[in-house]
This record gives sequence, structure tokens and C-alpha cells, in this order.
Amino acid sequence: MKLWDLRMVMSSAQFSNIRANGRRPGTNFDYRWGRYDEDDWYHDKNDNSLVTFRGHRVMRTLIRCHFSPPGSTNSRYVYSGSEDGKVYIWNMDATLAGKIDVFQATKNTRPPPPGQWHGGWHGGWHDDIDEINSPRWKTVVRDASWHPTAPMIAASAWNGYGTDQGTVTTHSWNEGAEDDEAEPKMGLRVNAKLEHDPRLYPAQSSRNERIRHLNSLLPNADDEDDDDD
Repeated sequence: MKLWDLRMVMSSAQFSNIRANGRRPGTNFDYRWGRYDEDDWYHDKNDNSLVTFRGHRVMRTLIRCHFSPPGSTNSRYVYSGSEDGKVYIWNMDATLAGKIDVFQATKNTRPPPPGQWHGGWHGGWHDDIDEINSPRWKTVVRDASWHPTAPMIAASAWNGYGTDQGTVTTHSWNEGAEDDEAEPKMGLRVNAKLEHDPRLYPAQSSRNERIRHLNSLLPNADDEDDDDD
């Protein structure tokens, strides 16, 4: 991803006269199902972009990038979705400010599709036949949107067991923090009608474990347990 100074643009005629040194025309690469080596790139002496941002992957679908808003961040970041299930956030000098891992935040938060399933990720995303028979969760963050006045980011993604499944998730942005949530993990999961759906929550045992953890954080929790005994 590149940042450009529009005052340095060249005309189409000037561009056409540039020799195609190092370029690879006719590779037939298609980002929708192809893969590329992240180390296979070269510096073009005619590249007049200001900054190049690396780390994310633009594959499988169109993925959008933005400047962070002036109200909540003073526009000091650029950010983008990625095929690897994350939102990448860079400083203006191309150093990585942080990542939001949408894949880890949402993995297995809905049950697998019922009945026989033949695979919903196009372009050979399945590594082997076992993945077709037992589909694995995948996430492609197609876009993200930063709240204009609050440190919150919404991420829109293909998310689940196929491209027919998706999510919009909200995440907090804490500069310098490695995670956008505290412990224990909290959050509300709703369906397409913004209704609570029990299928989107962990098993009852996991919920009980979370409740026990929350209770352990309460003052005098041990005394109450002793009284019950």
C-alpha cells in the first residue's frame, strides 16, 4: 500500500515512455485466488510514492484502506483490512502501530453449517480433502471504519466457514496495547437482526467458567463461599 503526493503525478504519456525494467508483464496473476511471495518485489527507480506500507495481504477480494479520522486520532495513522484476518494500523512513516486480530476475536463463534457441506471458500482455499469434510474457520477483513470521535474500529469481514458468512465486529483501539480487550473477554454477539442468539455463544461450560472468573474478582468472594459451606 502506498502514500502519494498528488503534486508529483505524471501524465499518461510520460508513464508510457518509461521502460518496463524489472516488470513482469503477462504473469496472469489474479488476486482472487492466486498467491504471491511477499519477498518477491523490487524497487522501481521511477516509483515516486512517498511511503510504502507492508505486512497486510490484499487477496481473495477487494480490500480497502483509510486514513484515521482527525477527531479521534489527529489523522496520524493509516489502516487497512487484510486477507489474514487482521486490521493493520501503521504510523505515517510506515512503522506498524498495531494490529487487530479479528480472526482470533471471532473464531468458532457460530456453529458449522448443518448437513453435508461442499466448501464455501472459492479459489482452492482448502488445503486438503479433510478441510472440505471438516471445514475450518477463516477470516478475510474486507474493510474497516474508525469512529470519528471515539477510539473504536468496526471491521467488516468474510468470516466463518465460507464466503456466504460474514461479521461486523467492533474493537477498541488502545495505542501501545497488544490486545484490544481486557480479561476476561467480554462482548455481545447478535445475529443479522441485532437479536441475541444463543448459538453464537460458547458452550455452557465455558460460560460457567467465565462467571466463576468474574465472581472471583468481586470483593469478599471467598467469605461468601465460606458462608455457603
